[in-house]
Amino acid sequence: MAALNPALPSEITTFCEGCAQALADSTNHKASIDHVMSTLPGLLLHRDLLARILEGVIHRRGYPDVRRPTVFDNEYILFAHPERLFSLRMYLWGPGEYLTAHDHNAWGVIGTATAGFHVINYNRLDDGAPDGYAHLEAVEEQYLRAGDCAYTLPLNQGIHKTGNVTAQTLITLSVYGKPIVRDFLQLFDVERRAVTRLYTPRRRKEVLAADALKSLLTGGR
Repeated sequence: MAALNPALPSEITTFCEGCAQALADSTNHKASIDHVMSTLPGLLLHRDLLARILEGVIHRRGYPDVRRPTVFDNEYILFAHPERLFSLRMYLWGPGEYLTAHDHNAWGVIGTATAGFHVINYNRLDDGAPDGYAHLEAVEEQYLRAGDCAYTLPLNQGIHKTGNVTAQTLITLSVYGKPIVRDFLQLFDVERRAVTRLYTPRRRKEVLAADALKSLLTGGR
């Protein structure tokens, strides 16, 4: 693999080089997840590293690049493999902040730097029809301590709701594997049994433009 960006903290470089070697020839989600589950706690418990990354955000030092568009507004890309083999991301969760139930386009491992991160895993009971409908059943809850990790799988196998049960802001790190070919995530309203699509900011603009053009050409008023 080509040398990583010299601007990356050395700890991130070492971690990502290890991931690149371990995941390069792996087609087994479990083996990939097991590798990350065993190595990610080293970053999660490295408080000096996390402090330097946060100071970079606060003082706009260029790493991580806060201008880089992300799906979620609490998300920071720490590393993205040039061949999309995996990515390393940081998320900051305000007190009591939760993300609605959602799926993923890849396997993933999420871990927390401090105690209090909450994960609710769901099974999907419907078959995906009709459009916009989804019936979920909660099947497992996890409360992660500092350095603990949980994992998720692609699409309906990895639907979960995540959030912060504490009165402090939490830091989590996630590693996601190579994504499948899909340009959106799905957000689930468990109570209403509804599902909607969530696009990246750039893709959302394209989708809205296409919908607007269709309306314009069909005479919409």
